[in-house]
Amino acid sequence: MLTLGIIFIVIGIVGFIIPMEGLYHLTPVHHIVHLASGIVAIIMSGTEAKAKLYAKVFGFVYLLVAILGLFTHEFAGIHFLAADNVLHFIIAFVSIFTGFASPASKSANKTVSN
Repeated sequence: MLTLGIIFIVIGIVGFIIPMEGLYHLTPVHHIVHLASGIVAIIMSGTEAKAKLYAKVFGFVYLLVAILGLFTHEFAGIHFLAADNVLHFIIAFVSIFTGFASPASKSANKTVSN
């Protein structure tokens, strides 16, 4: 989660400096959402339980955003292009999978010797 948080903060800051139009149409509201997502990700990266909770909530929020993007091209100052929707679905599914994936047991990784 720490890495994801840093990435989102960098994307949010860069978005205010360099206009990102074309494949992705990112607005100031979009940049603020990226900054907030990054800050919360960093805060929640302290423990595995918090990170998994963040991944689940983050994933479902992004899934809702992706579904919303299928029905509208703008909502609350955020524009949705086809590339945005694809990226939102990818982020949602990876986050949900990460949040619900159970880490392999340490004992399962050990070999049994006779």
